[in-house]
Amino acid sequence: MRKIAPDERQRLRKAYVKKLIHVIRTQGFLSLTIQDIADLMNLSRASLYNYFSSKEDIIMELTNLCINYINEFGQTISNEELSYSLRFQKVFEQAVFSAAYMSDIYLNDLKRSCPHLYEKKMQSRKEQASIIHTFYQNGMKEEVFNKLNASILIIQDEIVLERFVNTSFLMEEGLSLKQSLIDYYVAKKTQVFKPEYLKSTENEDINEMVDCVLKKLAAI
Repeated sequence: MRKIAPDERQRLRKAYVKKLIHVIRTQGFLSLTIQDIADLMNLSRASLYNYFSSKEDIIMELTNLCINYINEFGQTISNEELSYSLRFQKVFEQAVFSAAYMSDIYLNDLKRSCPHLYEKKMQSRKEQASIIHTFYQNGMKEEVFNKLNASILIIQDEIVLERFVNTSFLMEEGLSLKQSLIDYYVAKKTQVFKPEYLKSTENEDINEMVDCVLKKLAAI
């Protein structure tokens, strides 16, 4: 095993596990061998062991990457110094990335093979749902948002966006991911914000925001 500086090794670990996300979210990982994973990472099996000690180590890195990435959004959503409009954008972005990073297929495999990581992921999911729930409730109390069921708003994002990140669904419906995200964001914003606050955000560049989301998704 060749010597790699700790910081460089960690950077490369993250870069390599990102290459697995699409396959794991659509097919799971239980059937993947170490050789399959090495091929997806464009590494030899021997080189893979420069960065990872085992298949479980790879899944742990992927799970932690997902949790940390989603947690970054939570910090912004909880920041009451920021406008509701900006934080609403972050709620939307977080929901998109949650759908892209975590699928039921992946979670079921995680539950079966790595229950400790599954529990860690579920706890993170619960904490993030609580942050978003509080955000919606506060917006309703301050009469920025319409009176709605915050739990249903969260579930709505999970169901709709999971379909959008499913390429086959978009193909079957003749939809593009970009336009689907734009249309859903506009519909959700109209649903959530009171009319007077909706008018104050009319100049928001939704195309630019969605382009930024897609750029980040492409980097996964």
